[in-house]
Amino acid sequence: MGIEGQSLNGDPLWTKTGSWTMGLDPLGLQATSIRIYQSLVPNITNITNRLRYYAYFPWLVSLYEKLHHSDDPAKFANFMRRGEALYALATLVDDQQGSDGLGGSNWASQHRSEAAVNGIDFRPYTDDRTSPQTYLQASRGNYGVAYAPTLVEMEWLTRSSVPVTNGRGETVASAFAHSIGQVADDIEAVLLAGTATAKQLQDIGAAIHPAKIPSGSQEQSVLREFLIGTHDTTKDAVSRRSTIWLVLDLIRKGVAPGDIDALRKAFYARRLPNGDVYNQSAETLDRWRAYQANEFGQVALAGALNALTGLQREDHPSGIEPKDLIGKVIASSLPVSNQSWSQWASSLATDSEADELRLIEPILQDLGNGVRPAEETMLCAFKLLAVLWARWAKGDEAVRPIIARMAGPDGRSLDGILRTLDLAQSLTAGEALAAVMLKHVVIDHQIIAGRKLSTAGTFTYHFLVEDGLLSEGLLGEYGYTTPRLFNLTRVLRDAGYLSDDGVTSDGEAFLEQHQPL
Repeated sequence: MGIEGQSLNGDPLWTKTGSWTMGLDPLGLQATSIRIYQSLVPNITNITNRLRYYAYFPWLVSLYEKLHHSDDPAKFANFMRRGEALYALATLVDDQQGSDGLGGSNWASQHRSEAAVNGIDFRPYTDDRTSPQTYLQASRGNYGVAYAPTLVEMEWLTRSSVPVTNGRGETVASAFAHSIGQVADDIEAVLLAGTATAKQLQDIGAAIHPAKIPSGSQEQSVLREFLIGTHDTTKDAVSRRSTIWLVLDLIRKGVAPGDIDALRKAFYARRLPNGDVYNQSAETLDRWRAYQANEFGQVALAGALNALTGLQREDHPSGIEPKDLIGKVIASSLPVSNQSWSQWASSLATDSEADELRLIEPILQDLGNGVRPAEETMLCAFKLLAVLWARWAKGDEAVRPIIARMAGPDGRSLDGILRTLDLAQSLTAGEALAAVMLKHVVIDHQIIAGRKLSTAGTFTYHFLVEDGLLSEGLLGEYGYTTPRLFNLTRVLRDAGYLSDDGVTSDGEAFLEQHQPL
């Protein structure tokens, strides 16, 4: 049996049942979370791992222009690959401490010991990206995948296959050159020859290490200005600066540096790790709360997806009508009651044990293991939806309107789920939950998977509905989205605003000089 679709050129496309891939965001709910955090941490992504790359790459682009005067994209790509591999290996040879997050670091770790003694010939690892030995397969390395789009967007580099530095890109390149001094000559020699001695690696690594941006240097000043945008009133700069302020403020008040889960909890519950209320009032904090609320919703329904597919696989291998399957999942987890959805949700809202942060934990655990959620886990998912509805249904708080604005044209978000529950509030709790699962899990997944098949030719169905029966269920591993906060805290360390001990004196000065929007 196969599933028929259309390829991009309109020709028929057949995919064997079971040959699907685990598509991202099978219910379309994560997209809203992603839009929210992208607006809160612009220009620092989940793959832009170190702050100093924002100086090194513009300098490397300017060095290419100086040495080669060539607009050959292949020659430029090869030069950038050598430069990136050199950065990773030289950094690890000098000092592995604080060297995480570098493009090519896995490759560099494999060659570090030998290179530290005998030097290295980079060419077998950089000049042929199709080689099994390549440090990275991407044609322009991590630079092309992660940093070039951001640097172009910020207008630090021109939009070209062979860019040149532009505006602040020229300033930061010059500042980096000043920081490394005569070591620039060593880097030039290595990149031209494609080989490096052990001493060259040691000297270069000591100068360019991402954790060793010289304190008080022009380079540090320029990178800090990019990061916090002191005099920048653009929307992106204000959002990033406000998020940085909140992160640093929460860390100085007890959140451990790098504890992203604790940041999530503080953003949503507005409480510090010691239980004290976090009294900060800011639009940015409302937006982070909205992000986390949407996360609760998408995780709860991911649990419902695995509950449906798991039960179908175990008890109904030949298929079952979707409404019957939904009814079985609800009946096995939800206590029998004639309470309306409104009554049940309201009763949970006053239950101290039924808060979002407590309810989410078993759901995340089962989803992370890719197993069918236990009955008690699904009860937690249902209770979570009820508590969310009771808290945000009226929409007179900032959270729900923010989610609605960021939901996109299809409206797939926690707000969409709550709108379904608004309409079902007089129904029994089981009937209301059945309406949510039918619309936001069964129907929405078919729409999303069908769209991916027709536009990209990828088969991402986690179940099929044929001849009125749901079959071919597939369990998945799901969880929270990654809202750039880990990388943000890492670049704040690079900038000198954070350390292992918490907020630095420079970080405290930033907090005193600014306030979040």
